[in-house]
Amino acid sequence: YDHVFEKFNKAGFQVSAYDQRGFGQTGKKSKTLGSTGGYAKAIPDITAALERGKVEGVPLFLMGHSYGGGLVLNYDCFGPLREQLAGVVVSAPLVLASTPTRPYGITVSFAGAVSTLMPSLQIPVNLSSSFISRDKSEVAKYDSDPLVHGYGTTKGLYDMLTNGKLLLTSRYKDLTPTVPLLICHGDEDGLTCHNASKELFDKCDQVRDKEYKLWPKFYHELHNEPEDDRKQVIDYYIQWIQAHVKA
Repeated sequence: YDHVFEKFNKAGFQVSAYDQRGFGQTGKKSKTLGSTGGYAKAIPDITAALERGKVEGVPLFLMGHSYGGGLVLNYDCFGPLREQLAGVVVSAPLVLASTPTRPYGITVSFAGAVSTLMPSLQIPVNLSSSFISRDKSEVAKYDSDPLVHGYGTTKGLYDMLTNGKLLLTSRYKDLTPTVPLLICHGDEDGLTCHNASKELFDKCDQVRDKEYKLWPKFYHELHNEPEDDRKQVIDYYIQWIQAHVKA
């Protein structure tokens, strides 16, 4: 995400980011690959990050991608600081997995049952890196990144999938009406489902300022698509945030 943050900085945005538990340097150093602690840990982690990033008198935005996008949407429903946000931006959020990667219902139920007994049990998650980007160099970087691993845990995966689905079945009603929302998705995303994002957008009528931006032919990591395309995406984020700072 560094190239995204650099563009944000040049636009005058201060950026604060952190590793999800079990991922990045955090997962490697703690040797807890894929162990997120579930939503019980992830939601307070977002609150802590917002507290650290807050600047008096400066609008505060929350952004998340993929699993992080699902977390951010749920935070917008019940996070303690949600009403202090000037806006929420999510890219390719995990509301539902795309059909090629969607687990069977029995698999999710099994993960839920096992997670009560062994929440930290590691499970290999075999997702094809070909869904990441149309830019082959980005796929190669992903494949060779020593911090990328193919593991999840029973608790983390169960929470990830069930809380995403809850956004469609009932929790959409809890999205904060006064917090502007931008949902972005590529229509050829093979990891998270763009139709689920659109369904969520259509359902949350109470949100007064909302936008769904579909990017034709784009894959999962919108910000890592071929150069000209990623520029369009990042510029779109910047323009949306700037418009809502002024608002």
